Amino acid sequence: MAEDPPGLIDGLRSRRSLRRWRRAARDGGAIPLADLARLAPAARALAVSAGYVTRAADRRLLGAGDGMECPPQCDWAWRPDPWAAALSPVSVAGALDGTRLAQGVTLFHDCPMAEITLHQHRRTSAGARAPFALSMDVLGFHGSFLSLAIDLPQEAAQGLRRSHIVIVSARLRTERPTEAFVRLNIRQGPNTEQLISQLQPGDRPGDPLRAEFDLGFHDLKPAKLESAWIDLIIERPEMTQVTIDDLTLTRRPRADI
Repeated sequence: MAEDPPGLIDGLRSRRSLRRWRRAARDGGAIPLADLARLAPAARALAVSAGYVTRAADRRLLGAGDGMECPPQCDWAWRPDPWAAALSPVSVAGALDGTRLAQGVTLFHDCPMAEITLHQHRRTSAGARAPFALSMDVLGFHGSFLSLAIDLPQEAAQGLRRSHIVIVSARLRTERPTEAFVRLNIRQGPNTEQLISQLQPGDRPGDPLRAEFDLGFHDLKPAKLESAWIDLIIERPEMTQVTIDDLTLTRRPRADI
């Protein structure tokens, strides 16, 4: 008797497993507590793994690395998830301080009334560089700051050296004139080095806004580097919509002096 192809067997097992999880989700209120205690850790682990696969699939299938403007001799380039992969949910109304948009991407503000709506939308126009854009609608704002904190991938953070220049490029559209700043935070041991730069227009029409950080002037200790993140800070955001059509981070070696 011929054996079934491994692909068919795996497919049947996957479908049976999916049916079991759907049944557990449907009957969650009636499952005995002991069984729930056993299922919950597996469900959380499965959700995390599925999220990683989904983001990786979006990045590759939607071309998350396409259209990135890299400087000469660039040795690392990255587009964060809100501009590279589908978020879930795609919209957040009344976004509170500490609202998590994606893995390693969090909104922070100190406005007592959170009249802030975040929305991710797919970009399909011929001139779009990123697969997605992120808009922030801000009504009344009585706080002192509004920022998006974006963690750098661990391998990129730990690979930073004094021989590097880090560049943040952003394509922003605002309903009224608004200034934006980027703060680069580098944690090494108990200390965090903080560098801040304003997003400035490029040399040519159509260039993205850019903020550059020359690490050659800062005391980095590679053995102590733990993590790094940027804060994208929007000044005076009240009663306006800020649309970020693209956001990328690149790194290149600095010229020897």
